Amino acid sequence: MAATVKAEFETTEKEIVALNMRHFYASPGFVFFMLVCGSNLLYMLLAALKEGGEAADHFHFIQWLLLAFGLFIPGSSYLRAVQAVKRRFSAEKRAYVFDEKGFSFVTPSAKGQVDWPDVRRFAITRRMIILYVGQKGVSLIPLRSLSGPDDLAQLKQWIWQKVDPQAVRRAARNRMLLYTGIAAAAIVAVVLVWKGPS
Repeated sequence: MAATVKAEFETTEKEIVALNMRHFYASPGFVFFMLVCGSNLLYMLLAALKEGGEAADHFHFIQWLLLAFGLFIPGSSYLRAVQAVKRRFSAEKRAYVFDEKGFSFVTPSAKGQVDWPDVRRFAITRRMIILYVGQKGVSLIPLRSLSGPDDLAQLKQWIWQKVDPQAVRRAARNRMLLYTGIAAAAIVAVVLVWKGPS
């Protein structure tokens, strides 16, 4: 594995929007509400498959309301985020160098050094790695900025092994809670359809 991993990139509107949306979608209130909406949507779909067109006769106003909000809120939030980023976006060149002790960074407005234990929270997605430092510090590293899968594997290894253990446990717990919530919502929907009117 490499002794250092370098990432040099210029931020894009799409990545900033994705970061902002992740903050919104990850809020506990939104996650819970969308689990309720998702469970309702699944129930309505399964009921329609089971009963055909007559299923709609059993749906209540609150179910239609949850369906409307479940489809409207994510879409409208995304559009607002896109508009907000477009109004104030300016591309910035950023450079990061990671090693087993931490990482250094250089941006148009700041530069510094961060030790891995100072990372209070992190997220690893399909397109980016997000590192939270202090109260407001956020480092967004697009995976496209890494030279290849070996560098990505090394960076992930440092994060999981070197970051504050509480942050690692929190990330694993949040992932488990999300999957458990999705499974519970699906089970509730299936049980309601199975025991509902036929």
